[in-house]
Amino acid sequence: MDTTPTPPTPPTPPAPEYKSAQYEFSEESNRTVAALADSMRVVATLMQLLGLAFVIFFVMQLLHTLKNRENFFPAIGLGASMLLCLAFGFWTAGAAASFRKIVETKNEDIWHLMRALRGLHHMYATLKAIIYCGIVLAIVGVVLAVMNYFRAGVE
Repeated sequence: MDTTPTPPTPPTPPAPEYKSAQYEFSEESNRTVAALADSMRVVATLMQLLGLAFVIFFVMQLLHTLKNRENFFPAIGLGASMLLCLAFGFWTAGAAASFRKIVETKNEDIWHLMRALRGLHHMYATLKAIIYCGIVLAIVGVVLAVMNYFRAGVE
């Protein structure tokens, strides 16, 4: 059996800090992004709380409507408000979390920025669709009101 001592292995040098080809924001930019993330987080929380309030109003209206066999339109309106507030609250919270991670992480700024922007895009695309529907309903309402005005004038 060989009893010659093995030479000690030299210490391994520390691994170099990982650098990616991605852009890293400056400290000033990080402060701006952090302030945006904080404001968005507050708005998201308030929207979620408003959504929860609409949940309560929706359930109360729905129970009242079912008990008295009344018109479902108020319950539908409260349900739509509930869904919008909750959806916008959670979308805003997700985007705020991604903006916050831009500040907290290294070498992933662009990835988190794009994730935040996708969340905002979904929220604003939904809002755009709601506005278009509102415009169409307003036009239909005006046309019906004008038709009703002229029909009442003929009689």
